[in-house]
Amino acid sequence: MKTQSVREQLLEHTLVLIRRRGFNGFSYRDLADLVGVKTSSIHYYFPAKDDLVLEAVKEYSARISERLRSVDSSLSPREQAEGYLNFLRTAACGDQICLAGMLSTETLCLPESVHTELKQFYRMNENWLMGLIERAQSEYGKVYPVTPRALAQVIYGALQNGLIVARLFGAPERLESAADLLMASVSE
Repeated sequence: MKTQSVREQLLEHTLVLIRRRGFNGFSYRDLADLVGVKTSSIHYYFPAKDDLVLEAVKEYSARISERLRSVDSSLSPREQAEGYLNFLRTAACGDQICLAGMLSTETLCLPESVHTELKQFYRMNENWLMGLIERAQSEYGKVYPVTPRALAQVIYGALQNGLIVARLFGAPERLESAADLLMASVSE
């Protein structure tokens, strides 16, 4: 197994800390303690916390993008949606929520560069969902009360909120109403 560099360790711990506590819920001191370095070492890699968070969003986005690309497109829309939901259901059972969802709640204290990355993350997920909805519409002759784009935006927003509320109530099943909406949208 390859040993992670200090930079990689910092990013890994940042991903967890943001998903647990948010942008304002951790400091460089917290990171230094977790990685076993001095805070000055963190500043070497990430001069400001904004730089660190920007890199964390890019890394998280790249991982989710890879996950979306790895979904087998030969599966039915329903099966693809189930695969998509499995990751979210796992997150709903733990102490971490979606990094983009968590940071979106703190948008007023984040720099524009992070806003840009977060918006791209949301669009990436919405576009993926829209493709699934369009495929279901085409294959099953589904009729929706709104455009596939609008439905994808509503579903993704509901999924993000479902993760937040599942965490608040300590009840992973709180995600299921949004999951049901997605499944109904892509099923025969």
